[in-house]
Amino acid sequence: MLGHGATWMWSGREVAMRIFVRWIFTLVVVCVAIPAVAGTIGFLDSQRAIKSVKEGQRQLRILDEWASQKSDEVERLQGRVDELTQQLNTQRTIASEDAIRQLENELLTAQRQFEDAGRTAKRDFEAKQRELLANVATRIRDIAGEYASANGFDAIFMLESQPLVYVANSAIITDAVIQLYDERYPID
Repeated sequence: MLGHGATWMWSGREVAMRIFVRWIFTLVVVCVAIPAVAGTIGFLDSQRAIKSVKEGQRQLRILDEWASQKSDEVERLQGRVDELTQQLNTQRTIASEDAIRQLENELLTAQRQFEDAGRTAKRDFEAKQRELLANVATRIRDIAGEYASANGFDAIFMLESQPLVYVANSAIITDAVIQLYDERYPID
């Protein structure tokens, strides 16, 4: 019992226990409130959507045909490099130094042309891909936003850009967006 005039002192252990209890209480309150605040989140696999909608398939066929033509040119240059390499290998022991040097220069020029054509083809392919698929990607994004708004989603994330461990199938809206896209933008 404390005598008259004595003051009550909390021990360090009691203070730590009170802080710990308050911290646990706060954590419980936050955990209970999070589901109410978090809302509904969905995910869109935009790459699959672009490849699946009919307009996207048509644009990808056009891109494929275009790339095939560019690929033929690069393959032709690769064939020239291979031909010169083989010719140089067979001539090394029997041709003059001048002839060998001329073949080496031709091979070097052919290799540079091949490498340049490869870089140009890659750059042109990426530009053509953006050109052909940009409209489809924009429409998919817009339809996903409309679908999310109409179905009570608070946020939609691109599935391919998220480092996810698990996503419920019900959170993926890709199939619904594909269906809505094909209904809104039918291919004749």
